[in-house]
Amino acid sequence: SVKEHPRKIMLDLLPQECDVLCTHPMFGPDSGKDGWTGLNFVYERTRINQVILDPNDHHSFHQLSRAESIIGEEDNETFLDKSGHAHNLHEKNEGFAEGMDRMERFLSIWEEEGCKMVSLSCKDHDSYGANSQFITHLMGRILGQQGLEETPIDTKGFQSVLKLIGSTTADSFDLFYGLYKYNSNSLGTILKLRTAMDDVVLKLHEMDNKDNTFMVKSRL
Repeated sequence: SVKEHPRKIMLDLLPQECDVLCTHPMFGPDSGKDGWTGLNFVYERTRINQVILDPNDHHSFHQLSRAESIIGEEDNETFLDKSGHAHNLHEKNEGFAEGMDRMERFLSIWEEEGCKMVSLSCKDHDSYGANSQFITHLMGRILGQQGLEETPIDTKGFQSVLKLIGSTTADSFDLFYGLYKYNSNSLGTILKLRTAMDDVVLKLHEMDNKDNTFMVKSRL
């Protein structure tokens, strides 16, 4: 459910010869029990044949200008990426082609099952996730702390609230903690929620004060 943290670990610890493909099926056993058609499958081609790819354009390393390249051996060109990593690469590099083919064959498994394939950087994934998945779990946990239960007059909206509580609290707290700890955007989401809560309560108090002032004037 978080991508930047494991991406960094894999790039730091796995051998340079190991290709890296970061993926996240945006569904689980419950939401995918009736099939995967239309469900999002997020992926980032991270490293192929020792080359760390630009997550926004995996072909960008083929488009560097001559001025950006450092000419090396006759059949190779060496360039520095934005992180300062030096890479040897050639258009006819078989290792790269083989690595790309392996990734495509893996991704095709999900595509053939009907998944909606979403190419997205790990950074953007975590940014979106903090404001969708994490805040969903956060609200479910907060509402769960209220001890809310069914009533004889439940509205559809309240039934949705209970469903949210049930689905989020069914997961372990360790999973929820992981969403918080390993996504650098999660704390910002919490702070925004606190600010929003304060703003709403302040508006209620302001309306209350206006009503009280109106009642005093009416009595006069």
